[in-house]
Amino acid sequence: MNEVIMGLYEIEEEAGKIMEQAHSRREELLEKNRKQMEEADAQMEGELEGRLSILKSQLEEQTAEEIAELVEQNQKQVEQINTSYQKDLQKFAQEIVKKITEV
Repeated sequence: MNEVIMGLYEIEEEAGKIMEQAHSRREELLEKNRKQMEEADAQMEGELEGRLSILKSQLEEQTAEEIAELVEQNQKQVEQINTSYQKDLQKFAQEIVKKITEV
């Protein structure tokens, strides 16, 4: 009977060691998984920053082009107004004098 108890004690001791090893291995795997997730997060963040940088530069370029087009359109409109004003200046002056003298 003593041998059976000693055998059970040895089995229990071995089971405890196996459980400790399993727990240790589990902790190692969890740590490895955590590190891999951190690396994946860092990589994804880097990719997102790169993509955002590209999008930002594209938007800045597009905005600059649109501003240049608007400036050009405004300059053309100002030139058209000036041309029209110069062309019809005499006519406008006569109409003003006519209205002033009619009163």
